[in-house]
Amino acid sequence: MRILASLCAGLVLWACGGPDLPAESVANRSITSCDQVPRISAPASAYADSPMYVANEMPIDEVRAWAEGRPAYETIWIDRDHNGWITVAFSADADARQSELEEEFPSVGVVAVETTWTLAELLALQERIGTELGDVLGEFSTGTYDDRGVVGIYVGVLTAEVRSEVESRFGDQPVCLDGRDPASVPAPGPQPEGGEGWRLLVNEPQVGQPYRTGIATDQSGLETLWATIGLSDPLPAVDFETEVVIWFGAVFGVSCPDIRLDDVVVDGPLIHALIVLPNPPSGCTDDANPQAFVVAVERSRLPAGPFAIQLDANPPPLGVPEERTLVRVGLSAPGAVANPDQIGPDPELFERTSILRSGDFLEDGFPTLYEFNVHCGSEWLGELNGYAWRTDETMPAEWQTLIEEGETIDVSLLLSTDPEPDIAATAGAVTVHYRPTNEPLPGCD
Repeated sequence: MRILASLCAGLVLWACGGPDLPAESVANRSITSCDQVPRISAPASAYADSPMYVANEMPIDEVRAWAEGRPAYETIWIDRDHNGWITVAFSADADARQSELEEEFPSVGVVAVETTWTLAELLALQERIGTELGDVLGEFSTGTYDDRGVVGIYVGVLTAEVRSEVESRFGDQPVCLDGRDPASVPAPGPQPEGGEGWRLLVNEPQVGQPYRTGIATDQSGLETLWATIGLSDPLPAVDFETEVVIWFGAVFGVSCPDIRLDDVVVDGPLIHALIVLPNPPSGCTDDANPQAFVVAVERSRLPAGPFAIQLDANPPPLGVPEERTLVRVGLSAPGAVANPDQIGPDPELFERTSILRSGDFLEDGFPTLYEFNVHCGSEWLGELNGYAWRTDETMPAEWQTLIEEGETIDVSLLLSTDPEPDIAATAGAVTVHYRPTNEPLPGCD
């Protein structure tokens, strides 16, 4: 997707002008969400069950080089909904190009489609949207979806007024519109100084590290935590008979600095922050900047036994297992202290950060650890790279001996695509081969 963005109110980055696209190119005159716009595809008869491209082995560079020399060529993309086949878009004579593609690339999965637009027209519409809406919407961004033939408009909050403005100007154009539901946006307001069972001690941007948490249970631990965060403020007064101190090393993108700690949530054996973006923009940069929220939490609110601390309710993202802090002792009793060896990261996250699970993407040619749920047996490996993988081999006896409680085993997967897609799954020095299928994964009792 091609993105242009206006990140300052009223800033116009584009030249005026650009032709209207033909109205017949609009699938739906009412502007919809971009994910509701169907992807462009060829008739079903143009596709076959093979080849099946399971990684990035399709020869898209060779097809692109050929297509760029043909008249009315517009763009090219990979269609993951049709076995990873290549789609080449032409604004005229697509039937003739299809015949040529079949002759030039007889063993390649590739189709030609004909568009009612040119790429130049889409880009001109994108520029015109920037010009006409720049002073009206303020901060927003746009992008072209080549595989859908539309220009996407993205606003921070999609109000009825914004929708009306966009539809009045571009309702007959190939445009889609997305933004946050106003009902889901946190209420405006300053950073709370506390809440039920907690009070804010520190709110410092660009201090400490992102994706981190920590805890202090006595004055000595507070001094250590203060130094770890890198705070220069004087130590606050804390009654460690009735409170502990928790650090949430939050993260924000430089284009979205306005984050707010709204609450400290205790959910069973997990304590996590509720951090919100009260003024959501159309998009945030993915740089990771730290913001230190330090709070005093009443011991009466702590779990009765060991617990974990995280930034939110979800497990830490891959690559930052340090976010989760395990406290291996209960601290709800007055004045209870955790020794340094009772506080630390979750070693399981460090050991398993690179493990794959069903639904993930497997790189071609790199052995990778996979958590294989064998509750249903070993016939179905799971879903990887958008396909279900199946074998006609029986479960090896060596695998049976590896089954742990929960009926999972760790297997090493090696994906190869030549001459046919294949996953070699190895455990206990025994390998089973799996092939992709478009059949859905079955359930089991």
